[in-house]
Amino acid sequence: MQTIKKFIFPAFFLTFLFVTFFVQATEREPDLTVNIPMRDGIELPTDIYLPKEKPANCPAILVRTPSGKRAYYQAYAPLSNAGYVVFIQDGRNFIDKEGKTFPWLSDGWGPLQDGYDTVEWISKSSYSNGKVGTMGFSAMGMTQLLMAPSKPPSLKAQYIGFAASNMYHHAMYMGGALKKNQVEGWLGSYAKDSTVIGKALAEGEEGIFWRCLNCTAQAHNVSVPALHYGGWYDVFSQGTLDAFVELQERGDHGARGKQVLVMGPWTHNWPRDVSLGDFKIPENGVRPPININAKNWFDYHLKEQVNALNKMSPVIYYVMGPLDGSSSKGNEWKTAKHWPVPSQPKDFYFANNDALLEQPATQNHLSYRYNPEDPVPTVGGRNLFLDAGPKDQRMIERRSDVLVFTSQPLKDDIEVTGRLQAVVYVETNKKDTDVAIRLTDVYPDGKSILIVDGIRSLSTVEGFVPGKPVEVEVDLWSTSQLFVKGHRIRVSVSSSNYPQFEKNLNNGGDRRAAAEVAENIVYFGKGTPSRIVLPVAK
Repeated sequence: MQTIKKFIFPAFFLTFLFVTFFVQATEREPDLTVNIPMRDGIELPTDIYLPKEKPANCPAILVRTPSGKRAYYQAYAPLSNAGYVVFIQDGRNFIDKEGKTFPWLSDGWGPLQDGYDTVEWISKSSYSNGKVGTMGFSAMGMTQLLMAPSKPPSLKAQYIGFAASNMYHHAMYMGGALKKNQVEGWLGSYAKDSTVIGKALAEGEEGIFWRCLNCTAQAHNVSVPALHYGGWYDVFSQGTLDAFVELQERGDHGARGKQVLVMGPWTHNWPRDVSLGDFKIPENGVRPPININAKNWFDYHLKEQVNALNKMSPVIYYVMGPLDGSSSKGNEWKTAKHWPVPSQPKDFYFANNDALLEQPATQNHLSYRYNPEDPVPTVGGRNLFLDAGPKDQRMIERRSDVLVFTSQPLKDDIEVTGRLQAVVYVETNKKDTDVAIRLTDVYPDGKSILIVDGIRSLSTVEGFVPGKPVEVEVDLWSTSQLFVKGHRIRVSVSSSNYPQFEKNLNNGGDRRAAAEVAENIVYFGKGTPSRIVLPVAK
């Protein structure tokens, strides 16, 4: 891996990034609107923005959105000024006035393939020269990931931001716990009829419903290059990483080895919002250090123009550090040829006296009572509608239902880059409960700043029996963070993180029954080595 020492931001780059990403005040009507027919006869309204100098026979850029074609047009229509004909299309759910159409089900590789049909219609139209690229972030990124395995012959490149590549694991659930706030707010805006969401949640992970929304499993059917950008505090951060890895390593010819990954110190609202939890994004982290704007990407792949992308590294990522302005070797961009970067797992073990040690100590345990009627609140993290980012956790760490384990001040810097997990030995007296983990960076002044969090329902753990200890692995997803000398590492354990995740009622999933108070025990030390496992970069 290589540190990027210099940051060059050409004026045109900054200008185009602004035009591409930020919502503009300038109003513009589409040059025309057409209804593009799908294979089952449904027609999807599509706005077209034409280049002024050459309004026909141009490379095309397609944006497909469940939010309505006028929702983000100001971010995408300006690409027509760069010699592209821009198509922005309503998804089926948007044209369903009753709101009973679940988004994305017709966007993939199944019987209905709205993405494929649209790309091929565009390629044969007089507006296009036959080459089509797609772009969009969040829900519009997901429509791209779903389209790619259907292999439209005219699709040549994609530009994907902040997207879930496995809808079940990246957007709906984590460790068996429903992402309550996100699901209710996000899908509620796309499928207005609440029964649609209810039916989706009733489907099992292994059923055909969710398998049709798992793009990572279809990587071998994808044959186009893509640029994937995401943020460490984005709600779909692991989805961005997984999409890149699967396509880069297991994609078909045309995709394998031709993906680009950019991970910055961003929330889902970047670049419109440069706040980062309790802080601001460091100045050098607001923009990627290399010119990766959409125009350059499509100029390279649709117009075959050689530019900066010709020699760029496939992985560009930001190593976060202290965000309070203190000097450190963190808060810098690095490059790599592969993801994840080489690392060595390092364990920090829970211990007596609320300690976090590098070796397991004497076996012991601590207990706490979890009451679903008084859950531990969400404070920052990877959120969509809630406050996101690195926020101080001291308020919740003082609660009696939160166990806290803290290391001694670090003697040396530790760079943690990759996927993290916690391994916790837990016992509960109820039919189910959750294990919620938070990892924080403790500053010298006492601030306990959230880095990653995760959750796991005991009902998803093989061998779980009420009243007996069980080993629980909690996936914390990925990050890149420098814990600097003099700071401390802290892990907190509780049974809730609400409303980011639905609160576990402890009664085995019966939502008609009353919530039950759980008596939970965390074991640690030799024999039951509860710990956090950190990927320390080599």
